[in-house]
Amino acid sequence: MNKQHSKSRTLRAATTAIALAAAMLAAGCASQQPLAERWAQLRTAEPKVHPRDAAQKLGVSEAQLVATEVGRQAVRLNDGEQNFKAIFERLPELGRIKAITRNDNVVLERAGVVTPAQRDAEGRARPGTGFAGGPIDLRFSTGQWASAFAVVQPGRAGKTSHSLQFFDRHGDAVHKVYLDNEEHVAAFDKLVADFRMSVQNTALTVEPAPAPGPVIANPKPSEEDIKELRLSWHELTDVHQFPRLLRELKLTREQALQLIGAESAWRIQPQAAQALIEQARTRQQPIMVFVSNRGMTQIYSGPIEKTSSSGEWYNVLDPDFNLHLRQAAVDHGWVVRRPTDHGVVTSVEFYDARGNMIVNFFSRRERGQEETVLWRNIVGALPRG
Repeated sequence: MNKQHSKSRTLRAATTAIALAAAMLAAGCASQQPLAERWAQLRTAEPKVHPRDAAQKLGVSEAQLVATEVGRQAVRLNDGEQNFKAIFERLPELGRIKAITRNDNVVLERAGVVTPAQRDAEGRARPGTGFAGGPIDLRFSTGQWASAFAVVQPGRAGKTSHSLQFFDRHGDAVHKVYLDNEEHVAAFDKLVADFRMSVQNTALTVEPAPAPGPVIANPKPSEEDIKELRLSWHELTDVHQFPRLLRELKLTREQALQLIGAESAWRIQPQAAQALIEQARTRQQPIMVFVSNRGMTQIYSGPIEKTSSSGEWYNVLDPDFNLHLRQAAVDHGWVVRRPTDHGVVTSVEFYDARGNMIVNFFSRRERGQEETVLWRNIVGALPRG
């Protein structure tokens, strides 16, 4: 009798242990699995999940997901600013590429060929060469970058995808470059071999990402500061002087726009983003689109041909240019009219609810020329609010 009772108690204990294990698994204790296993399981369950979204679901950074593929589909590349810059100097060897820059709410994809940089006496790339004003138009903040990988994996329509992926110290993607031809695979392989890190480690340490929150406004400026802002504003000779003015007066961008005066800046409604692009498309007004994150700004200059909406995204789907805008993320916008040596330059900026800029638009114009009357008419008709 005691033996039978003991067996029953053992069986109940085993059953309880199994049930507890199942409950713990359902409660999320599966997170104790190696990241590579969890990532594989998620891809099986959601084959079309984007790595950025997968990283959020798994509670890690995108760079850490890519690192799990080292030794299989990924190769870790040498890091440091000099190596990052040297890799980009080699991109003309790859022929046609696709360059992708994104933040949380907008993605800019641009395809084209990079020509070797031709530099002036001061060492700056001449417009139209390198990454200055050509099809792949980039502005780098490589001081924010921390890691890089080459990734070779199955792509669409049975083709193999070859990419170079760059991440900041928080593990967020700052820029990706995809080989957009099949003739330069050997050049891609040579570049990867030349920058391959000697120790290929699947573990990657990243700094905690800053908690999302509103842009913190500086203390309310004095009447004297506001007067100085308005005087300095009208003395601007180049659009690039505006950020320096903000630093000097210790103002956030939106603080300055609120104070500069209604003739120079006014607030617009969120639906103005789609309206602006549609008007540029239908009236054949070439535009400039700026998309930025902590480590990169990418610029598209040219016309808009095809647009569509799909789920939460509003899209431009042209052969060499794609733009994907998360519509619900746009909280408000600003029209900004900045004086320059070549007349007033009008930009249209859109922000999320926390005050972070999502995307910025200008009229495409030749260097030294004024923007078109058509652009000003389009912008002037955007819904205010």
